[in-house]
Amino acid sequence: MNKFTPYIFIILCLVAVAFAEGEAKPATTETGPFPEIVIPEQRFDFGFSPEGYFMVHSYAVKNEGEGELRIQRIRTTCGCTSAPMKKMQLEPGEETEVTVIFNSTRYKHNTSKSAIITSNDPVNRSLRVTFSANMDSTGFLFDIEPRALNIPRGEDPPEKMNFIITNSTGENIELNIVDYSADILAEPELDDKKIKKGGSAELKLALNDDFDPAAHYIKSSVTLEATGAGKSPIRFTIPVKGSGPQ
Repeated sequence: MNKFTPYIFIILCLVAVAFAEGEAKPATTETGPFPEIVIPEQRFDFGFSPEGYFMVHSYAVKNEGEGELRIQRIRTTCGCTSAPMKKMQLEPGEETEVTVIFNSTRYKHNTSKSAIITSNDPVNRSLRVTFSANMDSTGFLFDIEPRALNIPRGEDPPEKMNFIITNSTGENIELNIVDYSADILAEPELDDKKIKKGGSAELKLALNDDFDPAAHYIKSSVTLEATGAGKSPIRFTIPVKGSGPQ
């Protein structure tokens, strides 16, 4: 008998036992209840935006499933964008927000960026939220004074931050506030929504009472939309940044 024969026999027996045990144990599968991640709005347009500021928008994130939703990772497609999330675990029926903060420094054109949210939802492992902004002011038909506000580091923000928006479209328009950084800014005020051609409106901003500009750097924006000037609405964003430590 070949001296290796007993060893070969033993090896074959072990393989057979392992195969039998593998057959006996069915593959494990996930069992419910399962979470379901839902992001009602997945795209946002800042419109015409100045270079060198922060554009900010929050997307609602909901758990419409029956199990706990766990956010495992949030990845942005560019280092110019961050996407902090208020809460990483949601019980069934709970809702939170992911906020995209886009730094437009050195952007001179129309651009689009995304944040990708990965969770334990077994059906939609990853969902994407996308935004666009246009730092090329060619064809922008409004004069805004000031176009944006940069508060020097360490200085207190003005109690009132006022912006004059002049309609240069050649048509009567209606102006509406689409979005603003509600964690930082109080609800913006427009003194007039209907602006005749050549006319102006004043946008009034102030910080939230519970926001401390000495302790936090301001990264905020207000997005507006004008209708009536041509076939498509015109969007534009007015940003405010600065003051506290960055």
